[in-house]
This record gives sequence, structure tokens and C-alpha cells, in this order.
Amino acid sequence: MARSRKSVETLIGGALAALAEPPAEGRPLAVAYSGGLDSTVLLHGAVRVLGARRVLALHVHHGLMPQADDWAAHAAATAAALGTAFGVLRAPGGPARGDSVERWAREVRYAALCRATRDAGAVALATAHHADDLMETLLLALARGSGLDGLTAIAAVDRRDGVPLLRPLLALDREALHAEASAAGLAWIEDPSNADPSQPRAAVRHRVLPALREALPGIVLQLPDALDALRDARTIVDERARQDLAAARRDDPPGSLERAALAALPPPRADAALRAWVRGLGASPPTRAKLAEMRRQLLAAQASSAALHHEGRMLRRYRDRLWADDAAAPDVPVVALRWAGEGTLVLPGGDRLRFEPAEGGLDADWLRAQTLSVGPAASAARWRPAPDRPSRTLKNLRQEAGVPPALRARLPAVMVDGRVLWAAPFGQDRDPSWPTAARGVAIGWEPADPMTRDWLQVAFSGASSSRSTRSPTPRAPRCR
Repeated sequence: MARSRKSVETLIGGALAALAEPPAEGRPLAVAYSGGLDSTVLLHGAVRVLGARRVLALHVHHGLMPQADDWAAHAAATAAALGTAFGVLRAPGGPARGDSVERWAREVRYAALCRATRDAGAVALATAHHADDLMETLLLALARGSGLDGLTAIAAVDRRDGVPLLRPLLALDREALHAEASAAGLAWIEDPSNADPSQPRAAVRHRVLPALREALPGIVLQLPDALDALRDARTIVDERARQDLAAARRDDPPGSLERAALAALPPPRADAALRAWVRGLGASPPTRAKLAEMRRQLLAAQASSAALHHEGRMLRRYRDRLWADDAAAPDVPVVALRWAGEGTLVLPGGDRLRFEPAEGGLDADWLRAQTLSVGPAASAARWRPAPDRPSRTLKNLRQEAGVPPALRARLPAVMVDGRVLWAAPFGQDRDPSWPTAARGVAIGWEPADPMTRDWLQVAFSGASSSRSTRSPTPRAPRCR
């Protein structure tokens, strides 16, 4: 049988040797097995190298095509004929409306494969990416304006969700794999979507790659070496980005970044640091266009606050601090409550109101008789810090305290007959008309959201916001 410059067995053996931990006797190699040409060659090669008992074939059933059940049956039959262990992993749900089907399928596939690999105690997960895949991915990444992350996304040895990933076939192109499978008499399935010209990857495969091969013979097989050089450059950029990001990190609040430190960097370094920040959040790296917008709004804009959406997260700036939280926090409802003497009332969202004995506090009998409206107060609602001082709007008070706009709407207030009785984070309104008693009750608050607690610690001179907040006047904020 004609062989390419390196046999499949040699490439698989070399990939296993490249693992940080040598494969322990008895631990299998998990193989992502779709039943197509590429994974069929990989599965048979793994069996030849390790033996059937040390190979686990994993097939992901996406449920997207009418032939999916037949493909799973073919995969199971092939694994049975080889004598390998086999598992079918069904993708949960489906892509949301407007989402990329290809991206959804890739994400759920990797998640399922990595989870099954861990559960089986396998030494690594091997996938059948080859040189043509590298070229297709590179061209699609260039079309999207991707940076080094997108251009070097497929590495021979990688790690995902704590699982070592091996791609031993990158030195072979599709033609070599087809010759290998045909000479060995292997049977495989064809996914019709791979020939659909309306799909960008299929269009690149059937229209662009043939023209490239004709104009530049050998380009596909030379690509892995070129990408290794790009990957070396990415390593250097990533290291500098980690240093810049570390220099910008602050503990007020924890996990935040100092805008000025990032804004002082040259644009390429600022982009690299922002890209590293987003990757550290578990999101895909932003495109160059998105990075430019992040620089403009988060680092350079003169407004006191900004927010950008990126893959289910909000990247926020308030004054000189950047941070990230979940996008579109649910609206906090206003609820009507009656206090019956409990020590704690739990609010929607998990915040807790505390009711504790306090000398000169609110009259308990009066408080029991009231209907308390608890939830966000209008920004124009007023709160009095002391009996002899005028009332102020909550908007102004929270702004002066350095509470970011994104968090202000989450701060609860207790209203009685349309008036603010108590407001987070300041405490009880001190209008003298509220009924008090020598042995009264004070209202306190414990926010459930860690970011809210962290920002209040910054705003109120390091006072612990995890205990009840009853300060009659706002303390001087540290957030500038």
C-alpha cells in the first residue's frame, strides 16, 4: 500500500509520546469517531498502535440530520467489529434562534467528548483534524478578521476542559487519508452537508482549495510548519498580555481592572490584554473590530460608564474600573410584604432583609401593621440622612458613593405608602415622622450578588457589606 511521508501509526505514536504524562498501561485513548473518512482512518490507526482494548470510540449524535440514527448505528457496528469500547453521546437541545449551527455543534461536541473522556479515565482525546482542515480554518478565520487565536486555533497537542487533545493527522491531507482508507478497504459514511456549497467551509473545500493547490502545489502540507511559527509568535504576545493584565488588576473591587493602566498601553498591547481578559472569562476572543470598539468605549471614552455585550457577558466600565458580569441581569421585581416579627426576609434574587432589635429603632407594632413594598426605588426617590438635614435623591447619593449604574437598579428599597423607609446601601430614612420606640427594630441588608458586595466595600471605606448595612449616612467612597 502506498504511504505518505509519515504513516498514520507513526503520527499517532508520536502524538502519544508528546503527552506530558506517558500513557499508563490500561488507560484507553478516546477517539472522536463520527464515522466519516478522517475519523475512520484515525480509529483504525489507533487500534493498530494500541490494540482494541485500549481504544474508546466516542460518537456524538447531534440530532441535526435525518441520517443521524443511521450514522450512530454505523459507528457502533464499526467499533464492535474492531473490538473497541464504544459510546454514543447525544447533544442536548439545539442551537438558539440566530446562532451558528456549526458553532453550536462544535461547542456541544467538544463538551460531550471531553466529559466522556474524563469519565472513562482516558489518557487523552484524539480528533481526526488534518492538513486540509487547517487550511480551511485558516481561510475562514482570515475572512472573519480573526487574530492569532483564530489563525492558530487547531494545534497538534492542546488542552480543553482539563482534557489533553491530540490531533495526530495534521501532517496528512485529505487525499492521503482517502488513499489510506481505500487501500485498507475501510468503509465510511459521507455527510451531505460537507458538499453543500451554501456552507462556507464546504465552499472553501470544493472551490477554493483546488485552485490554491493548482496555483501553489504543496501549500496545504507546508501549512503546519507556517502555523507553528505563528503559534510561537502568539506565545510571546500572550506572555506580554498576561503581564500587562496582571499590572492592571485591582482588588477594589476584586477582579476589576484599572482603565488608566490599559489605556496607557500602545493599541496592539491594549488589544492583546483585552483579548486575554475576555479569554480568561471563558469567552471566545473578540475580533479586531470588536477589540477596537472595546478600546474606544472601555478605555478611551470620556463618559463615566460604558457596557459592551460579548457572548452572554457584559464588559463594563465605571469611572476608572473595568469588570465583567452576566449579561442582562433579570429585572428585580417590586414585591409587597408583611413583616410578622421574623429575623430575616428573603427577597427575590436572594438578597436578605434583617430585622434586629435596636434602641430607638422603628416601632415594631407599627412596622407589623404596614404593607412593605420592597424592590428598586425610582432614581428620583428621596432619602434623608439625618433629621436635621435635607433629603437627597437616591440617584445622587448612589452616584456620590461610587456605585456603578449597572448595580444601582439592583439595590432594594423599602417603601411605605409611597415613601422611602429604608434604602440600600444607606439604611433607614431619618425623617422624624417615622414611628420609633425605645426598644425598636432596625432593618439591615445582606446582598446576594458578590459584585454588589465588592463594590459596596469599595464605596464605603472597606466596611464589610456582608453584614447588615445600617449606616445613617453614606461614608466617603474610595472609588474615584
